[in-house]
Amino acid sequence: MKYKPTDNIKPTVREDYSKKIIFDITDLPDGGHMLQEVTIPPKTKQRSHYHEIQTEIFYILEGEAELIINDQRFIAKPSDAFVCSPGDKHNIWNKSDKAFKLLVFKVNRPEDSEDSIWE
Repeated sequence: MKYKPTDNIKPTVREDYSKKIIFDITDLPDGGHMLQEVTIPPKTKQRSHYHEIQTEIFYILEGEAELIINDQRFIAKPSDAFVCSPGDKHNIWNKSDKAFKLLVFKVNRPEDSEDSIWE
């Protein structure tokens, strides 16, 4: 059993999103998995990208944004869930005035590589 309060986790801030890594590969017994909370700031379009090996599962927590997977557009809102398989190009466009938050569960994440191919 693991318990981790997330109040004290400092987010890693990138150009078009921020993330709090809740559990990483050292926390999960099978390795290669990660759970993180991602925030897309208001009026921000995330760069399109894909992963060669890992699968990502998204669970929407707060806000509403356009989620684009392989040129299919979805209006993502709280309690929606998505799976991005390896090779699926995806990005999020938060057109609103509020932050968009989601949980991202990474499956089969390579330990020695970020595995993100940014376009």
